[in-house]
This record gives sequence, C-alpha cells and structure tokens, in this order.
Amino acid sequence: METVLKESMAAQQRFEIAEASQIAYARRSIGELARGLAFNETTAGELAIVVTECGTNLLKHAQRGELLMRPLVDTGAGASQRYGIEVLCIDNGPGIHDLHRCFEDGYTTAGSPGTGMGAIERLSDELDIWSAPGRGTVLRVVFWNAPGAANAPAAQLTYGVVNLPLQTETVSGDAWACHANQGEFTVLVADGLGHGPLANVAAIEAAKALAANGDQPLDRIMEVANVALRPTRGAAVGIARMPALASMAGMPVSFAGIGNISASVWTESSHRHLVSHSGIVGHAARRAQLFDVPYPPDALVVLHSDGLASRWDLARYPGLAMRHPALVAAVLYRDFSRGSDDVTVFVARVNGGAG
Repeated sequence: METVLKESMAAQQRFEIAEASQIAYARRSIGELARGLAFNETTAGELAIVVTECGTNLLKHAQRGELLMRPLVDTGAGASQRYGIEVLCIDNGPGIHDLHRCFEDGYTTAGSPGTGMGAIERLSDELDIWSAPGRGTVLRVVFWNAPGAANAPAAQLTYGVVNLPLQTETVSGDAWACHANQGEFTVLVADGLGHGPLANVAAIEAAKALAANGDQPLDRIMEVANVALRPTRGAAVGIARMPALASMAGMPVSFAGIGNISASVWTESSHRHLVSHSGIVGHAARRAQLFDVPYPPDALVVLHSDGLASRWDLARYPGLAMRHPALVAAVLYRDFSRGSDDVTVFVARVNGGAG
C-alpha cells in the first residue's frame, strides 16, 4: 500500500503557474526531487516533459493554475521498496467538454498540435483526471523510480491528500499520518495552534503519536498525543479508522476528535458528520470520545483542518466522487480553501465498498 514518506510529513510543494518562467522553475524543482529519489535519467526526463505539458496546458486553457507535488513510497507486499512522485495539476478554467477525445493526438481546442495530453498519458505510470464544463480540471500523474511487482493486486483502499502552509509561511502548521494493519486503516490530521514553525512542531508531534501507536485504540492514540504535545503550543487532532478491505462487511468508520478537525462520511445519498469535541490537545483536552457511523459501499471518508470551509457538497461535481481521492482533495482545496490559514484535506475510499 502506498503510504507517506516520513520525510514528507512536511507540506507538499506548491507551484503557482501564471507565466512561462514559473513552469521552468517547477520543472527544475521536481527534477531535483527525482534525482534525490534515485530516478534514472530517462524517467526523470519523462517527468520533466509531463510537468512542462501540464504547466503549458494551464496557461493555454485556464491562463493560470497550480502544480502540487509530493513524494511517495510503495511498500506493497512482495515488492522491494520503490519511490514515486505525485503531481496534481489544478485549474479553475473552462473545463474539458470531451475527456476521451482530449487524449487523442491531433485533438485540440486551442490551435496547438494537440499531442500534449496524449504524451502525458503515454509517459505517466499512473494518471487520473476529472473535468466538467465550467468547473475546471484536476489531473493526477504519478511516476515511480522502479516497476511494481508483477501481478501485484491493486490496493483496495486508496487515498489522496492536499497539505499546504499559509502562503506567507515556509512550513505548514498542519500535519497528517496514516497507518494500515490487519485490514484496518487509520488516519490522523493535526492542526497546530496558529501557524508557522511552532504550529508545525505541535502538528508533527501529533503525527508521530499515530506512527508509533497505530494499532492502539483511537482514544489511546489521543492520550499519547496529549502527553507528547504538552511541551508545545498544542493542536487540534482528529483520528479516523475505517476498513482497508472491501470484504470487511459491517465495520464502521470510527472517529475521535478534539478541536477543529472536521470529519465526515460522504455518499451521493448521504453526508454524515463525525463529532469533534472542543479543546486543545496538549493543554485543554478531556478524554476523547469515540463515534461510529456506518461505512456504505464506495463512501468517501474526508478529514480536513479549518483551513477549509466546511460547507462543501461533492454533488456539485458530477463523477468526481468516483475518481482518485487525490482529485477530490484537490477540488475541495481549490474551491473551499479559506486562504488565511494552513490547509489539509485528506480523502480515502475502499474501492468496492465494505459490504
């Protein structure tokens, strides 16, 4: 199962694209990461081509947009560890009217040769896209530094995340971590009090509590975090546990939260919020109370910090809920980020449902 690199508990890198020089900067920065993750020259070169095409499409079709990048590690059973890079390409432009045709060489709506999207599809190891007329486009591409294990089964649980600092800060006051074991998947999102380096220290300490105690009950993990955060300024912390396998019929989503971390289970027919109690982990936190809600087939579990407004509804975005969860996180960030705080959006789904 793909999980987060310990080193990448820091925020993603964000590249604003509003002019051609910014594409070159993004390409160089992502190339440096690729070299640090032992990508060979051929793969690193193909990644550079895709980053260039993504940036060019942002300028050509939407006039501006963003590229978000984070490193990945694949520790799937039977495979030697390999490293990857995920790039999210986000715009709020006119959208794509015919997603299937846009990948055909020669198809263009901007007078260009029409080979860019086809090249992105051919070169990327993983690709997913969502777009709708008038609602912009989000694209996810992943490159790995080595092939995966032959005939390895696809992960039943997939997740995606956007974790970014306030634009005036160099580090994020939010952090996240996840843990998978024996068919259960647990995720923690922390929002350090305020923002900047001191908030970052508090949030990272909370994330470490899950990394070291992921098999423990959620209230126990919260207790560990409460002790660990006493020397810090404290944080809001939300911890959710859900089935990691579609065969685990009947397992609910459990949640323990203290502070302003929002959590919900979303389907096309329902949107169930999970309750988080007031308080500050590390300073003014009472014992966490657990809440359970049913996990319907193919439901999305969404956790986010208060850098994201809470009045979102995925029903406004036809088909998005069935795309990769990273695309869901990217759209929520794009359309509901407050812009005045760090922001984290974590989205997970068990493909095929739990029943």
